[in-house]
Amino acid sequence: MSVDVLLLIILGAITMVAYMIAFNSTGNKRLAVSYLIATAILVVSVWATVQYVNSGDNRRRTEEYKRLEMEKLKAEEQMRSQAQAMQMALSENNERLATAARINGIITRGSELASTIININLHDMNSELNVLLARASETKRKVEELNGEFDKMKISDTLFNQSASIIKEAFRQLSEAAQYFVLYYRSEDSSQEELREKIMRQKAAGSRDLLQKAGTLIAPDGSHK
Repeated sequence: MSVDVLLLIILGAITMVAYMIAFNSTGNKRLAVSYLIATAILVVSVWATVQYVNSGDNRRRTEEYKRLEMEKLKAEEQMRSQAQAMQMALSENNERLATAARINGIITRGSELASTIININLHDMNSELNVLLARASETKRKVEELNGEFDKMKISDTLFNQSASIIKEAFRQLSEAAQYFVLYYRSEDSSQEELREKIMRQKAAGSRDLLQKAGTLIAPDGSHK
């Protein structure tokens, strides 16, 4: 029992005692004074009771307001967290799409170079040796340039690790194919030419197959199959 309730009980008891005294009073003056005092005590008791009830209502309203405020703050925090999570997911997805597009672009260019080496006519009788050698050197330069571009990408998304490893091996073979392309025109005899041509085309074909495999692992939406 709280102190406030105990005081109200005491005040009520005093009011009852005051009225009992008033009932037992004799004489008009004493009776009037007794009832006046008892009524005053009753008014005080009623006022105190009303104040207690009102304070209880105010306290409950305050507690309810605080509870609602806490729920509101919690809901706002959850909404902020969800918004941040969505923003991070969107940013990550956009970055992944951009990375996939860049990798696919390199795969396409690498496959084109590999196909060029595979299908090249090494015995073009209409061109002089220095022209053919310049063509081979230019192809080698393009392969090295593309390989360097891929190395500078610094792919941090682990989703592309498998594709990146395959592409790296594909470019290793493509670089060797380009090297044999140049060496072909520096062969000392026909048997050396035949061997270098065979290795060149095999390396280029292997590179193209690996690039195609890497491409199939990367879906158009940037996801990994």
